[in-house]
Amino acid sequence: MAKRPKFRRGIKRGQILDWPNNAAAPEDLVSRVTYTGSSLHKIYPSAAGPPAYRADKAKCDYYEAEAWPRLLEALRQAIAARCVGEFRGDFPGRAWVWINDVLHEARLTGGGDYHGFPRNDPRQYPEPAEQLERAPRVTIPFRRL
Repeated sequence: MAKRPKFRRGIKRGQILDWPNNAAAPEDLVSRVTYTGSSLHKIYPSAAGPPAYRADKAKCDYYEAEAWPRLLEALRQAIAARCVGEFRGDFPGRAWVWINDVLHEARLTGGGDYHGFPRNDPRQYPEPAEQLERAPRVTIPFRRL
Protein backbone atom coordinates (compact mmCIF):
# COMPACT_ATOMS: atom_id res chain seq x y z
CA MET A 1 0.00 0.00 0.00
CA ALA A 2 1.29 3.47 -0.91
CA LYS A 3 2.29 5.85 1.84
CA ARG A 4 0.04 8.75 2.55
CA PRO A 5 1.72 12.02 1.48
CA LYS A 6 2.94 14.21 4.32
CA PHE A 7 2.57 17.44 2.40
CA ARG A 8 -0.90 18.93 2.26
CA ARG A 9 -1.62 21.94 0.14
CA GLY A 10 -3.36 24.42 2.37
CA ILE A 11 -5.35 27.49 1.63
CA LYS A 12 -2.96 30.41 1.20
CA ARG A 13 -4.88 33.34 2.58
CA GLY A 14 -3.41 36.72 1.95
CA GLN A 15 -3.29 39.62 4.34
CA ILE A 16 -4.54 43.08 3.43
CA LEU A 17 -1.91 45.38 4.88
CA ASP A 18 -1.40 49.08 5.31
CA TRP A 19 0.56 50.87 2.62
CA PRO A 20 4.24 51.00 3.64
CA ASN A 21 5.66 54.43 4.47
CA ASN A 22 8.73 53.85 2.31
CA ALA A 23 6.77 52.78 -0.81
CA ALA A 24 5.93 55.02 -3.76
CA ALA A 25 2.46 56.56 -3.58
CA PRO A 26 -0.24 54.37 -5.14
CA GLU A 27 -1.02 57.00 -7.78
CA ASP A 28 2.63 56.89 -8.88
CA LEU A 29 2.84 53.11 -8.79
CA VAL A 30 -0.26 52.34 -10.89
CA SER A 31 1.27 53.77 -14.06
CA ARG A 32 4.18 51.32 -13.73
CA VAL A 33 2.24 48.06 -13.36
CA THR A 34 1.37 45.72 -16.22
CA TYR A 35 -0.93 42.73 -16.53
CA THR A 36 0.15 39.77 -18.66
CA GLY A 37 -1.89 37.02 -17.06
CA SER A 38 -0.88 33.39 -16.78
CA SER A 39 -1.57 30.60 -19.24
CA LEU A 40 -1.77 28.18 -16.26
CA HIS A 41 -5.22 29.61 -15.50
CA LYS A 42 -6.47 29.58 -19.11
CA ILE A 43 -8.08 27.01 -21.36
CA TYR A 44 -7.99 29.43 -24.29
CA PRO A 45 -5.24 31.30 -26.14
CA SER A 46 -4.66 34.72 -24.59
CA ALA A 47 -2.14 37.51 -24.25
CA ALA A 48 -0.42 35.20 -21.72
CA GLY A 49 0.23 32.67 -24.49
CA PRO A 50 -1.23 29.31 -25.49
CA PRO A 51 -3.45 27.63 -22.90
CA ALA A 52 -1.58 25.55 -20.32
CA TYR A 53 -4.35 25.04 -17.75
CA ARG A 54 -3.41 22.91 -14.77
CA ALA A 55 -6.11 21.25 -12.71
CA ASP A 56 -4.58 22.54 -9.47
CA LYS A 57 -4.96 26.16 -10.62
CA ALA A 58 -8.04 28.38 -10.58
CA LYS A 59 -9.71 28.47 -13.99
CA CYS A 60 -10.27 31.94 -15.39
CA ASP A 61 -13.30 32.93 -17.41
CA TYR A 62 -12.82 33.72 -21.09
CA TYR A 63 -12.09 37.39 -21.67
CA GLU A 64 -11.99 38.61 -25.25
CA ALA A 65 -8.77 40.35 -26.32
CA GLU A 66 -10.45 43.77 -26.21
CA ALA A 67 -11.31 43.21 -22.51
CA TRP A 68 -7.69 42.73 -21.41
CA PRO A 69 -7.00 46.48 -21.01
CA ARG A 70 -9.94 46.53 -18.58
CA LEU A 71 -8.27 43.78 -16.54
CA LEU A 72 -5.19 46.00 -16.27
CA GLU A 73 -7.40 48.91 -15.23
CA ALA A 74 -9.04 46.72 -12.54
CA LEU A 75 -5.57 45.87 -11.18
CA ARG A 76 -4.66 49.55 -11.13
CA GLN A 77 -7.88 50.38 -9.28
CA ALA A 78 -7.09 47.73 -6.64
CA ILE A 79 -3.64 49.24 -6.09
CA ALA A 80 -5.01 52.80 -6.02
CA ALA A 81 -7.57 51.65 -3.42
CA ARG A 82 -4.68 50.20 -1.38
CA CYS A 83 -6.32 46.80 -1.29
CA VAL A 84 -2.94 45.09 -1.33
CA GLY A 85 -0.78 42.63 0.56
CA GLU A 86 2.90 42.55 1.44
CA PHE A 87 5.32 44.37 -0.81
CA ARG A 88 7.95 42.52 -2.82
CA GLY A 89 10.46 45.18 -3.70
CA ASP A 90 8.71 48.23 -5.16
CA PHE A 91 5.35 46.53 -5.78
CA PRO A 92 2.62 44.85 -3.74
CA GLY A 93 2.90 41.05 -3.96
CA ARG A 94 -0.88 40.75 -4.09
CA ALA A 95 -3.88 42.96 -4.87
CA TRP A 96 -7.61 42.22 -4.72
CA VAL A 97 -10.53 43.42 -6.84
CA TRP A 98 -14.11 42.23 -7.38
CA ILE A 99 -14.67 41.46 -11.07
CA ASN A 100 -18.26 40.61 -11.98
CA ASP A 101 -19.00 40.07 -8.25
CA VAL A 102 -16.22 37.45 -7.92
CA LEU A 103 -13.16 38.27 -5.86
CA HIS A 104 -9.98 38.12 -7.94
CA GLU A 105 -6.43 38.11 -6.65
CA ALA A 106 -3.57 39.55 -8.66
CA ARG A 107 -0.09 38.25 -7.89
CA LEU A 108 3.14 39.92 -8.77
CA THR A 109 5.05 37.91 -11.34
CA GLY A 110 8.05 40.22 -11.32
CA GLY A 111 9.14 43.68 -12.36
CA GLY A 112 5.67 45.19 -11.87
CA ASP A 113 3.91 42.55 -14.00
CA TYR A 114 0.95 40.64 -12.57
CA HIS A 115 -1.30 37.70 -13.27
CA GLY A 116 -4.70 37.21 -11.68
CA PHE A 117 -7.25 34.55 -10.90
CA PRO A 118 -10.62 34.16 -9.17
CA ARG A 119 -10.95 33.31 -5.49
CA ASN A 120 -14.22 31.36 -5.60
CA ASP A 121 -14.06 30.04 -2.04
CA PRO A 122 -14.56 32.60 0.76
CA ARG A 123 -12.08 30.57 2.82
CA GLN A 124 -9.46 31.87 0.36
CA TYR A 125 -10.35 35.53 0.89
CA PRO A 126 -7.66 37.68 2.47
CA GLU A 127 -7.83 38.76 6.06
CA PRO A 128 -9.07 40.90 7.68
CA ALA A 129 -12.33 40.36 5.81
CA GLU A 130 -13.70 43.82 6.61
CA GLN A 131 -10.82 45.34 4.62
CA LEU A 132 -12.29 43.83 1.44
CA GLU A 133 -14.71 46.75 1.47
CA ARG A 134 -11.79 48.75 0.01
CA ALA A 135 -11.60 46.44 -3.00
CA PRO A 136 -13.02 48.07 -6.14
CA ARG A 137 -15.94 46.49 -7.96
CA VAL A 138 -15.79 46.35 -11.76
CA THR A 139 -17.78 44.70 -14.50
CA ILE A 140 -15.95 43.21 -17.48
CA PRO A 141 -17.77 41.15 -20.16
CA PHE A 142 -16.71 37.50 -20.26
CA ARG A 143 -17.80 34.03 -21.36
CA ARG A 144 -17.81 30.93 -19.21
CA LEU A 145 -15.99 27.99 -20.78
